[in-house]
Amino acid sequence: MLSPLTLGYYIFIGYKFYRQDLRSAFSGKQNRPVKKPARTAPSISVMPEELDEQQEVEQEATEVPLPDEETFQNVMALTAYLRDAVEEAHEKQYSKTDLAVLLQMLLKDYSYLKDTPFRVSVNNQIEAECAKYGSMLLSEDEIEELWI
Repeated sequence: MLSPLTLGYYIFIGYKFYRQDLRSAFSGKQNRPVKKPARTAPSISVMPEELDEQQEVEQEATEVPLPDEETFQNVMALTAYLRDAVEEAHEKQYSKTDLAVLLQMLLKDYSYLKDTPFRVSVNNQIEAECAKYGSMLLSEDEIEELWI
């Protein structure tokens, strides 16, 4: 009961704060201004080609991809799989380590979510599902270790 509410809350917050970004991503328009790094006068030891390469690397590192509809659907599918996996582990009386291995295998298929805001939501889903059954509680650190 709590996990769908938690997931709904995170989706609502994500929509509320990233609504404009999502709209522009789906419409194909980019309304966000592109920040260009300030150019500094190159020192004598730095070649102009090296400076351009360094600026390109810095710019690539700061760009964060926006979540799209497919990502939302994948997160929803993952939460359903997590719910079923924890329920199955409880019914078959898996040990805590067996549950951790099962969840690791499941999260391995969704490793691209590791560095997204959805990771917190997925972690909360795991925690809520484990708390529902009570016998297989995982700490926050143990849940973080599941993302390999």
